[in-house]
Amino acid sequence: MRAFIFIAAIVLVLVVLGWLRFTSDDGDPTVRVDTDKVRQDTSSLVETSKDAADGAAQTIDRAAESIDASIDREPVDVVTE
Repeated sequence: MRAFIFIAAIVLVLVVLGWLRFTSDDGDPTVRVDTDKVRQDTSSLVETSKDAADGAAQTIDRAAESIDASIDREPVDVVTE
C-alpha cells in the first residue's frame, strides 16, 4: 500500500510540474512526457545549483582568509604586575 501511495505522489508531482500529461484524443487515452520541459527545468536547476555552490565556495574562501589573517598577527604583550 505504501508503494502505491509513493508512486501516486510521484506521478502527482510530475503532473504538477508539467512533465507528465494525460490526454484522451479521439477516445484513445495516452500518457505524454514533455521531454523539452524536463530538459529545460533540469538545466535550470543545474545552473542554479552551480551558482549556489560557487557562492558557498567564495564565502568559505573569505572565511579562510579571515582566519589566516588572524593567525598571522603578532601576539599581544600582556603586562602583569
